[in-house]
Amino acid sequence: MSAMDKVDLDRLLSPAARRTPEMNGLWEWIVAQDSMDPDYGRVLDAQASRAMMRRLAMRWNKDLPAMASIERFSVPGLGDAPKILVEMATPIDAKPGCIVHLHGGGWAHGDLDTHQRSRLLLAQETGTRVLGVDYRMAPEHPFPKPLEDTQAAWRWVVQQAQVQPGLNGPLAVAGDSAGANLAAACLLRELQLGRPAPQTALLFYGIYGADFDTPSYLRFAEGFGLTREVMMRFFDWYVPETGPESARFDPVVSPIHASEALLARLPPLYLNAASLDVLLCDTLAFAQKLDTVGVPYELNVHEGVHHGFMQFSAYLEESRRAYQLAALYFERTMRAKV
Repeated sequence: MSAMDKVDLDRLLSPAARRTPEMNGLWEWIVAQDSMDPDYGRVLDAQASRAMMRRLAMRWNKDLPAMASIERFSVPGLGDAPKILVEMATPIDAKPGCIVHLHGGGWAHGDLDTHQRSRLLLAQETGTRVLGVDYRMAPEHPFPKPLEDTQAAWRWVVQQAQVQPGLNGPLAVAGDSAGANLAAACLLRELQLGRPAPQTALLFYGIYGADFDTPSYLRFAEGFGLTREVMMRFFDWYVPETGPESARFDPVVSPIHASEALLARLPPLYLNAASLDVLLCDTLAFAQKLDTVGVPYELNVHEGVHHGFMQFSAYLEESRRAYQLAALYFERTMRAKV
């Protein structure tokens, strides 16, 4: 039976869809906190919006999991591109291998600091080194530059795994939202180029297409954190609309547009989604594509929570559960091969 057979989309999109009590209490606190920011509710340019979101995101990075080491350094970019700042988090008693992690934020927000707890928790739960990537961001650096930085970081890990025993194990990519998009895009691009590709991807509530009229985009357009209008703005910044030949239909922008032949080459994948999220149908559409070509995957829909809920792990039990489920998948599918 397909994982999609267990998804009741009509129920998830029904008028009765509600936040869990825990999510509702946290959401009320978030709204009250954000309303005190002088820029909250204003339409800002990219730089001002980025600064505001960074201020607001830092509250999630408390009670950081203990690591054996955390190192920041730079790796070469592709071609003549600038070097890329990265952070390697090594958990206590780390097992060999590495997960390259791409932060979310609509390809325009976020950095190594805003998502540090997310990376450290992923490292702790999987027992695996996690490399965070401070990729260039839109609109100053639109597609394909963020993807190229992702590829550069991935290729550095592949190269280093040949000489560093600590990296000589399962090599994977992971990300949330736009970061999940970049992780999936990196996987598809490296397969297209015939290069060593990730052995799996942990994809959290990702962006897999540019259709803003899916049932979840319409049902959760406002009032649940990420809005339809904001997602449209993110796409305008990352891949401006240019007519029928728009790069928005490139499979490394919208993985649901990848050919069946390319999708069939994907390794086993882990997908999750938040039920109260404009991007819910993106994940379900991608899962249906994987079903069509026979790629194994695990799918978990976390009910009653918003887009971005995995950022809330210091406060939200469902967030911590999401990391545990992803780590169990990684252990079961990757460690059994070593």
